[in-house]
Amino acid sequence: MSLSDVLAVWLCLLTVSQAYVEVYGCPATGYFGSNCSVPCPDVNCQYCHIKTGTCQGCKPGYKGHRCEITCERGTYGAGCKETCEHCRDVNQCSVNNGTCLTGCDAGFKGDLCKTACDRGSYGYDCKETCGHCRDRYPCSNINGWCLTGCDPGYQGDLCKTSCDIGSYGSECNETCGHCRAVDHCSNINGTCLTGCDADYQGDSCKTLCPVGYFGQDCSDTCINSYTCDGCSDVSGSCDYGCRPGWIGYFCQKRMQERSKVRRLAVDKSGR
Repeated sequence: MSLSDVLAVWLCLLTVSQAYVEVYGCPATGYFGSNCSVPCPDVNCQYCHIKTGTCQGCKPGYKGHRCEITCERGTYGAGCKETCEHCRDVNQCSVNNGTCLTGCDAGFKGDLCKTACDRGSYGYDCKETCGHCRDRYPCSNINGWCLTGCDPGYQGDLCKTSCDIGSYGSECNETCGHCRAVDHCSNINGTCLTGCDADYQGDSCKTLCPVGYFGQDCSDTCINSYTCDGCSDVSGSCDYGCRPGWIGYFCQKRMQERSKVRRLAVDKSGR
């Protein structure tokens, strides 16, 4: 390639470069002029006219004809057209990029605090875990309240508190049965975890023993229940008297046997 050819190519590239600058502006922001070496007159100007230096666009965080005005509280970005989101302190929202400098309001996360907490979490920085909300429904991302109530066995706005001793179920509205130890009643379904008091049976210990049985788990048979007029399902004794023809504490003796013994005693004594 001859020298004249090289010069022709160089002039062509220079012309293209100048045309690009005239159309699109300087490639580096904040400068103007034919060779893009002169700083824009306004210090907060990001784009100025290639020939006159008149500001045509402000740096993020500023506005005004000469970019002399800082964004108002709660706004940020180029021309202050963006709105700060859920910053814990709106005064601490960066005017440049909207970053919440002191963190997010309860219920939100991310640098810009625009993203709600994931399902199952809530509070500041989404660090809290939802309680036992009904049907796995999400709790409020702000304060953790279970919006549809609690799962069986729990109570309170957050559904993190077990039912009080002696109660169980949905909203803790059910009363525990005759558990051997009332504090061993399941707060969820009322099952007596250590068994029933004497006289009761079933998982919830709410069912009386059948007639003729008593004791723990109704495993004992009442004494002479067929001769008692009423057998205690707790002790097995005939607390309500004997049926006709029977006597004794347990109604175990026939009345005629007692009379026969008395007659034999009279005959032997001669009286």
